[in-house]
Amino acid sequence: MVSKMKHIILSLLLLTVLGTNLYSQTSPYPKDKNGNEIKPEWTPSKANESAFGEDEKLNQNSLDEKRLPKTTNFWVYGASIGSPASINFNLGYYWKDIVLRGSGGVWGPQWKGGQIDLGYTFWKTPVITHSISIVGGYFEVNPFAPEVGRGGQSSYPTGVNIPGYNRRDPTQEDLLIRSYINSIDSNVATYLEYESRERQRVHLTQRYIGVTYDFLLGNFFLQLGGGIGQGDYRNPQLLLQMGYLFNTREYHD
Repeated sequence: MVSKMKHIILSLLLLTVLGTNLYSQTSPYPKDKNGNEIKPEWTPSKANESAFGEDEKLNQNSLDEKRLPKTTNFWVYGASIGSPASINFNLGYYWKDIVLRGSGGVWGPQWKGGQIDLGYTFWKTPVITHSISIVGGYFEVNPFAPEVGRGGQSSYPTGVNIPGYNRRDPTQEDLLIRSYINSIDSNVATYLEYESRERQRVHLTQRYIGVTYDFLLGNFFLQLGGGIGQGDYRNPQLLLQMGYLFNTREYHD
């Protein structure tokens, strides 16, 4: 009987020692010199407060999805070089899939031009817009001593509208008229020859319609196409604009 009691007491002591050792091994907290667990102090905070203090509030709007720039319904405005006026001011509006745009400038009595575009946008993203436009325009230029044959011209007008002197590249008949006038009065012939000289400015005009491809990448604008019309340029003309256009993509409705 006594031996059984001793056996039971030894078993209980062994289980107590093993349980205490196992608990000390599974506890995640360290202990001080007295054997007490060292646990961090923690005070729960509200859902909209930072764990580092009440003065740092979480902004719920910062978790919202960032809105991308608009793909349509925005203005463009800026400047470009090329047709119709060599240096152009631009203003346009992208409305749904339709593009309305005007460009041009006035730089002198015989150096000016304007163009109106009506286009369709077939591909658009918040950054890139591709469109095809039907354009119509008018321009005047006054180049100095241009070479005959450039742009489809067979001849250039001169500064005088007198038979024999009204064509910059004289024909055989013009040369006969000039020779006859020179035989009558050499001073008059010299004056008319001077007024019809090659080294002077030539006033050229053109009205045209055409088709262009328009490309807007961020603020970079490119327009490339061709046009034909009435005026001093008989061949189809290259229509080209390249410039920098500001836009209102970032302003949402």
